[in-house]
Amino acid sequence: MMNLSRLLLLSMFVLSAMGQLPSQDIMALLEFKKSIKHDPTGFVLNSWNDESIDLNGCPSSWNGIACNGANVANVVLDNLSLSADADLSVFSNLTMLVKLSMANNSISGVLPSNLGSFKSLQFLDLSDNLLSSSLPKEFGRSVSLKNLSLAGNNFSGEVPESLGGLISLQSLDMSRNSFSGPLPKSLTMLNDLLYLNLSSNGFTGKIPRGFDLVPSLQVLDLHGNSFDGNLDGKFFLSTNASYLLPGVSESIKHLNLSHNLLEGSLTSGFQLFQNLKVLDLSNNQLSGELPGFNYVYDLQVLKLSNNRFSGSLPNNLLKGDSLDLTTLDLSGNNLSGPISAIMSTTLHTLDLSSNSLTGELPLLTGRCVLLDLSNNQFEGNLTRWSKWENVEYLDLSQNRFTGSFPDVTPQLLRANHLNLSHNKLTGSLPERIPTHYPKLGVLDISSNGLDGPLPSTLLSMPTLEEIHLQNNGLTGNIGPLPSSSGSKIRLLDLSHNRFDGDLPSAFGSLNKLQVLNLAANNLSGSLPSSMNEMVSLSSLDLSQNHFTGPLPSNLSSSLVALNVSYNDLSGTVPENLKNFPPPSFYPGNSMLILPAGSTSASEVSKGKPMNLLIKIVIIVSCAIALIILILVAILLFCICKSRRREERSITGKDINRQAQTIPSGSGVVSAEDLVASRKGSSSGILSPDEKLAVATGFSPSKTSNLSWSPGSGDSLPADQQLARLDVRSPDRLVGELQFLDESIKLTPEELSRAPAEVLGRSSHGTSYRATLDNGVFLTVKWLREGVAKQRKEFAKEVKKFANIRHPNVVTLRGYYWGPTQHEKLILSDYISPGSLASFLYDRPGRKGPPLAWIQRLKLQLM
Repeated sequence: MMNLSRLLLLSMFVLSAMGQLPSQDIMALLEFKKSIKHDPTGFVLNSWNDESIDLNGCPSSWNGIACNGANVANVVLDNLSLSADADLSVFSNLTMLVKLSMANNSISGVLPSNLGSFKSLQFLDLSDNLLSSSLPKEFGRSVSLKNLSLAGNNFSGEVPESLGGLISLQSLDMSRNSFSGPLPKSLTMLNDLLYLNLSSNGFTGKIPRGFDLVPSLQVLDLHGNSFDGNLDGKFFLSTNASYLLPGVSESIKHLNLSHNLLEGSLTSGFQLFQNLKVLDLSNNQLSGELPGFNYVYDLQVLKLSNNRFSGSLPNNLLKGDSLDLTTLDLSGNNLSGPISAIMSTTLHTLDLSSNSLTGELPLLTGRCVLLDLSNNQFEGNLTRWSKWENVEYLDLSQNRFTGSFPDVTPQLLRANHLNLSHNKLTGSLPERIPTHYPKLGVLDISSNGLDGPLPSTLLSMPTLEEIHLQNNGLTGNIGPLPSSSGSKIRLLDLSHNRFDGDLPSAFGSLNKLQVLNLAANNLSGSLPSSMNEMVSLSSLDLSQNHFTGPLPSNLSSSLVALNVSYNDLSGTVPENLKNFPPPSFYPGNSMLILPAGSTSASEVSKGKPMNLLIKIVIIVSCAIALIILILVAILLFCICKSRRREERSITGKDINRQAQTIPSGSGVVSAEDLVASRKGSSSGILSPDEKLAVATGFSPSKTSNLSWSPGSGDSLPADQQLARLDVRSPDRLVGELQFLDESIKLTPEELSRAPAEVLGRSSHGTSYRATLDNGVFLTVKWLREGVAKQRKEFAKEVKKFANIRHPNVVTLRGYYWGPTQHEKLILSDYISPGSLASFLYDRPGRKGPPLAWIQRLKLQLM
């Protein structure tokens, strides 16, 4: 009996001890905590500890943790800037976990293959992290999952068909990744799906049929991929009705297929989209005339920009009789003809820019708040806008408007942005601009034919932030300026006019000014010392004037771009400006001395200006040299044309005989040579280096990262020869130059002074061949403004592409992020010379005979 009592007491002690051990849920959370490398707010590291566990064994007092009884139900760690290399499979031990959300952090790792063992998980949000790899095939076993977001990561590869196993899924967001290949057909089996976003990936092929099997689908966003297909005929045809997409559900309200490769035209099938509210087909290859959209009663946003639509603008879109449109964007097409009065009472945003519209401005604009008619062929005067009482943003630039700036009331009383640049306006600016445009924040009337003085109250307007009046014929003094420091002007560009006189001493009252450009005027006198009070100034251009005396001694420390050349300044350059390159001060300013440690002024300006006789001699010499070059070019053209005729008469037998006699050291390898040399081999397959030689005529070393001193290449037109990456700043390029490996190192200044040769242009920007000081060639892609994304996404995508290693893919070496929208560069290896086109087409200067069809086929198969 005594032994039995002791055994019972021992059992109770053991059970009591077991009750004090951490639960399985706690062990899993602590395992995840170990992977956290950085927690700037201490949200996790300072909270998750053994001392704060509830009596029932669930750590509900831990930050981000919610319990259901003794089990963890929710883990929410969003927007904490956590840095971790996590094994997410540990969360499978949380058997009652319903919600796992860790969005917008820096968590790396892979999606766990045991995701199907998360039996209770309904909400999973891992968006905007650094997760990578492809999706596991076991991905589709999470039958309880209702909301899934993997957006903004580095996932790649094809999406597995097992995705169709997520039968309870209502919202799926996998946008902003690197997925590729076709869409899985199983997507159309997700019957409960309401929201589908696969945008900004690399999906290809046609959009699969069967979305009509998803009866509740309301949002379908596939923009930013490479889907192709034709919207004509069968593309619209479904089982018993016509839809925009093959079998898209009638319940859909938001459809975005922009930035793809869709072709064809729009047809009357749109009349069946009665529930559609947002339709975006912009940036495709659609053509034909626009339909009237007469029966799409709920349509609010219609974006068809940057396609190839032609014909006139349907009046129904502007009348608003049967539409509730609030946003209409038809910019970047080939629309023509006049536009009628805008009668719609719902239309707030109208963008018809970059078309071929003609006629005068409409008399009425309804309730439009934003109106962009720029880059068309509108003409007439501007007095027709007298009844545009609701417009706040107006862009009429790059048209053919004539006459003077209107001086009648009322005048755009709500306008805060007015752009009339690049027209044919004449006359002087009216004095009553502040009265007629009391809310104006941005005024751009540059590149017109205006004359006369500045309105006396223009620079004192309390609302103005940007003034663009460059490239006109304005005269008189600059001013008057506001007496107090209440000015909001951030940008003032009066360059290339005929202003004269001294700068007013009150210039320092523009203390919020960031950009000041007074270049190419007739201004004189000394620079006012009050310019030292312009503490926000970042860009200053006073070149091509007649300023005298010293530079202000304490200009803004924020100054990154400076040009005072072609003046008569004297004295010593202030110490805080010595880092600017000599072209910021010279030519001109022969009495201006650079401080110790700077490049000697004599090395740049060459001392005294050349006299008139020397200038005449140089001009005449250049003219004679130009005539000689033209004659030489004509002679070379005749010689090339004669040789081309001789080459056409050579038989195939002669070509082979010539190919065998080409010296091995000639440095030019044609596709004929490489293919012919393989005829006796067993494989007949060219190596990657040989393929590169076929395409470029140059075979690089397997160990080299860059192309050194290429031998030859296709010539460029004369206007594309030597161009310089010209950004005026102390080091020319003043942003951040990031390198993705250690193969090259250089500073922004070294890159900015490198001679650059234009290689070609595309919709994304212009490519240059930059020659560095050490003789290395780099390909520099200067991205077009608006192409680059936000910095975090831009850097992530560049690093993603830099990890690609393939013989036929050029390696990225770095990127440059500048202070303005147009200063975004991508650096990559330079591959030279020539291109495959030089072997495919019969062009002047082509070496060797054109490739035969059998050779072209072999190159295609490789």
